[in-house]
Amino acid sequence: MDGTAMDEPARPRIGAVPADAPPLSTVRRLRHRHIIDRLDYLRALRRLAATMTQSDLARELGITQPSVSSALKSAAKVADPPAGFVGASVYEIAQRFTVGELGRDELLDQLSRWPDPAQFDRLTDPDDDHTPLPGLSRALRDRLLDEQACRVVLDRRKQLGRPTAEMPTNAASGE
Repeated sequence: MDGTAMDEPARPRIGAVPADAPPLSTVRRLRHRHIIDRLDYLRALRRLAATMTQSDLARELGITQPSVSSALKSAAKVADPPAGFVGASVYEIAQRFTVGELGRDELLDQLSRWPDPAQFDRLTDPDDDHTPLPGLSRALRDRLLDEQACRVVLDRRKQLGRPTAEMPTNAASGE
């Protein structure tokens, strides 16, 4: 006897995935859903704060005024998307695609038209790789985009006369 109770289920070995675990793709989607929801919350809170006091916001949201104040400090660091885009970075647009907020055609269109860094000085991707499409390699590495989508985006950017980067590869993106 190994010291465990007879009716206690066997614990999986480290690294083993229980049979009832959700697919990794589901957890990845939920993780990015959480991040996108937080960005939307902070942007909406910042807009409301322009029309309401922090005390009123706190009362209406059922949270404390210091919580509102703290969230507004975080919100001040969150850029708004440029006009005509659903995200404030290439990576955020890819996240919104992953969680189902936009279709593949719209994803490809938005990334193809993404402003050049010289024209858009509010890039907020923390892993900005200083390429004409910051965040593209990271989105590929994090499996928000596939290689085909990246190729299409880079080809369309070239057709539009926009600066392009080299095609990211799995090796170049950390895999």
